Amino acid sequence: MRYALVFLALFVPFTYFNHSEGWNQGVRLAELHAVVLKHTLRIDDYISYTGDRALIDGHYYSEKAPVMALAALPSFALTVWIQQASGIDPDSKAARRWSEWISTACSIGLIAALGGVAFFALIDARLGALTATIATFGVFLGSIAWPYAATLFAHAGTIGLLAIALWGVLGAKRRDLIAGLAAGFAVSSEYPAILPGAVLGLYLATLDPRRMLRYGLATLPAAALILLNNYAISGSPFKLSYGSNPLFPGLTTRNYGFIAPDFNAVPSLLFSEYRGLLFWNPVFLMAIPGLFMLWKTDRRVMSLVAVSFAIVLVQVASFYTPFGGNAIGPRYLSPAIPVLAFASAYGIKRFPEMGLILAVISIALMAMVISIAIDPPDDVLTPLQSFYVVRIQAHRFADNLGTLLGLPRVVSMIVPITFPVLAAWRALRAPQ
Repeated sequence: MRYALVFLALFVPFTYFNHSEGWNQGVRLAELHAVVLKHTLRIDDYISYTGDRALIDGHYYSEKAPVMALAALPSFALTVWIQQASGIDPDSKAARRWSEWISTACSIGLIAALGGVAFFALIDARLGALTATIATFGVFLGSIAWPYAATLFAHAGTIGLLAIALWGVLGAKRRDLIAGLAAGFAVSSEYPAILPGAVLGLYLATLDPRRMLRYGLATLPAAALILLNNYAISGSPFKLSYGSNPLFPGLTTRNYGFIAPDFNAVPSLLFSEYRGLLFWNPVFLMAIPGLFMLWKTDRRVMSLVAVSFAIVLVQVASFYTPFGGNAIGPRYLSPAIPVLAFASAYGIKRFPEMGLILAVISIALMAMVISIAIDPPDDVLTPLQSFYVVRIQAHRFADNLGTLLGLPRVVSMIVPITFPVLAAWRALRAPQ
């Protein structure tokens, strides 16, 4: 029952909002329309949806890793079938709005919520219900996982899958096959997830090489999906569509956009109002005492956390646009969030009052973001002051399911808040 409530407490907020506009979302929507309505991977008829498109042999394709579009395909196809049976044109603006909302909820939102349940179970078993409750809601509602769970970006799905992989590797029971499947699909969601995924494999190798072998074998289905997608688009299993976007020459001429690390970007990625992880999600400050606790109790796990976060940070600092364009927070750091969350849970265990305060602040900031917009323009250097506060003062908010049903805006916000509160109350009352 606790796990079901935790799932609902995350799934409802994740699906209560939807932010549909944008190239990143549009390219997956274009691919879904092309597959279901045109029976092709070519998005030539839908290029108006997005600029995130690969041009290969005179045709346009999605440039994104394949698994999140695949995860959204069943619910999208069912929605389109119902629309067509009802005499609604699936390509109309209103129909697109609902098909994206439903397919996002049944893919990104679902995976992110399941990842939150896995994270809760992992922390509950290690550190108890109080810490698990604060850490789970502080991370999954108080980090960029929440705004990106409400859109067809891949980041929240990647966070959810890597949280499941972490649960499989570090949980009390050995779930190496589940961990490998989840880590593999995280990579086929967002290619840089291979970095923490590889560190998890190396960690298992230090415990038992047989566990690493099981984990590695379980990543093969996701690897096959990537290769098949590459072949279907380019004719070569080893050619990524990601480097074929004529609108972004930096991707095509610089080894998929990677150059020498720009360590001057690191402070902004961590601390700035512009894109700082700790500015927007201060709950992760608890990772600092958490790492000290892990150093005392399990240095192998501490190394897993520190190395995973460090290599993802360096990788992002090596990208030619490390701040991710129109975005909230450092979205390219999403593959590092589950391990950072794990360390933060240990910090919350040590200082629960401070952890609760930072979790509440983080959730409030992300609730503000998802209620307004998830993509402040990349030329706004102070988005809190110059974008979000301005929109609050102008009463410019995004719709949610409540407002679409006619509820006053203040009342509509009660719904997504109610479920986490009830789940937290139930989790803390359960026998330990």
